[in-house]
Amino acid sequence: MEDLINESYEFEQVDSNPLHTKYDFVSKGEREIPKRIAIIKYPHPGLERYYNLGFGNIFIDENGLESISDMSRENNKDGKKVLKTVFTCALDFLSISPNSILTIFGNTSAKHRLYKMGLNNNLASIESCFIIKGGIISDLKIIENAETGKQPNSIINIDKVDYQRYDPSKCRAYNFITFEIKDEFK
Repeated sequence: MEDLINESYEFEQVDSNPLHTKYDFVSKGEREIPKRIAIIKYPHPGLERYYNLGFGNIFIDENGLESISDMSRENNKDGKKVLKTVFTCALDFLSISPNSILTIFGNTSAKHRLYKMGLNNNLASIESCFIIKGGIISDLKIIENAETGKQPNSIINIDKVDYQRYDPSKCRAYNFITFEIKDEFK
């Protein structure tokens, strides 16, 4: 994991609300782009330990209002370092909330594939600290469009999720990935 930490951007935890933890950093590829990682607790019964791990670009409008876009398609030529920063922030969060489980999925098919590629490229380092599982949701139908990304066309029954030990050769089947910190780091 040290290689991920050493190759990540410097980040700052800007909000430690137990329901919504935020980290900020600046992507310094071809341009400087402020980014935010948001770890948000799921409000649904049965998911008390689960948090969504999302990230995107920070935008400030003409009125000074801040928003985050996870639909950005900008290529700042530093995607590998950005993903390493995301995994490092996940480690930071889980070291503070060791009984939590983070879920990550791309809001578009292309981003979901990109995230799994980033995970696969750093798997040895990430597996040194995390228990990683792939989640498969039976009979899930996804609708995808350019404005809203991927959306399920029905309510997801959490009792029908099949969690498997993460296997790169099967990652195409995973609807989402989960991360838990290993017991020796709790």
